[in-house]
Amino acid sequence: MYRKNHMAQRPQPLKPILAFPNRTVAQLCLQINQQLALLERIKATLPKELATHVLHCVRNTKKLVVYTDSANWASQLRFHSEAMLAVFESNAPKPATLLQVKILNGLVPEKTSPKNNALIPSQTVAYEIRDLSLKTTDPGLSRALDKLSKTLVRLQTKKTCF
Repeated sequence: MYRKNHMAQRPQPLKPILAFPNRTVAQLCLQINQQLALLERIKATLPKELATHVLHCVRNTKKLVVYTDSANWASQLRFHSEAMLAVFESNAPKPATLLQVKILNGLVPEKTSPKNNALIPSQTVAYEIRDLSLKTTDPGLSRALDKLSKTLVRLQTKKTCF
């Protein structure tokens, strides 16, 4: 029979990776912390609803890249580009002058429901809009109303054909 004469040794705990002196890891941690601080400053300049859709941001020498989760929020973020770029003017020797908004695909699950069908006004509404286009004195508005009425008539006939 085999008997253990020595006491069972406890396994030695592994040191976390950050416990080892490594310049590369330290630099990466510094960059991550800088990007997180930048992300918080940018979110603070945006409306609350919009700030929740800013996922990440990275700053290069002249460019700020902001990552979001959909094209809808990306277009809204572009309206606030001046406010986001103004974050750098106060504390950076070379402020960023260009904003780029990128969409991270795959973060939001795609909807499995079919496309929402647009509610198309009746042909009588389209004809009323056409009449308004004839009565309007502004030529730009008149053209726009005429184009809208033609589009509505075309969509309505397409809808009835299917």
